[in-house]
Amino acid sequence: MSTQDRWWFRIGVLTDLVARSRTKLGRTALMKLAFLLQTVEGLPLGYNFRLYTYGPFDEDVLNDLGQAECMQAVVSTMIPFSGGEGYGYEFSPGPSGGQVRILLAEAIKPYEGKLDQMIERFGNRSAADLELLSTIVYADRDCQGRTPPVSPDELARQVQEIKPRFSVEYIKQNIEELNQMGLLSAAHI
Repeated sequence: MSTQDRWWFRIGVLTDLVARSRTKLGRTALMKLAFLLQTVEGLPLGYNFRLYTYGPFDEDVLNDLGQAECMQAVVSTMIPFSGGEGYGYEFSPGPSGGQVRILLAEAIKPYEGKLDQMIERFGNRSAADLELLSTIVYADRDCQGRTPPVSPDELARQVQEIKPRFSVEYIKQNIEELNQMGLLSAAHI
């Protein structure tokens, strides 16, 4: 896939996620869904995620969202956080979103099932939950190839070091959920 084709594919996937979602997705949610689509579903997005404050991050996702906004494929609305401490953005389909989806339908068609499944599994999860889930997957992939394989308890401890605001018990529940979905590969569960 050429650089230009990959860029269009990314725009199409982000636009499609916004259109398919039954809830309004914010920047963090879209970042984490892009990470999960690339990492566990194998979509050839070509992002280079690294661990950051809110989990896996690649600035190019935000750049692509900005481009999708400029094209009016998606529209963002600034919303205040509860408690009045800051603000975030929610995305909805833009006036040219349908045209973008039609133009990129052939490129996205092989991945429609994966997009639907991602939205079904995670589309209604909070940004904080997506932050945790994507961090678990990131840590799990980082542990691939270890001998002996990492245990769920060890994976939970590693994730808790990265995300100390989540309890080990809550992390373990999410590890079990991801494992039941078949999304973990390194943890010996």
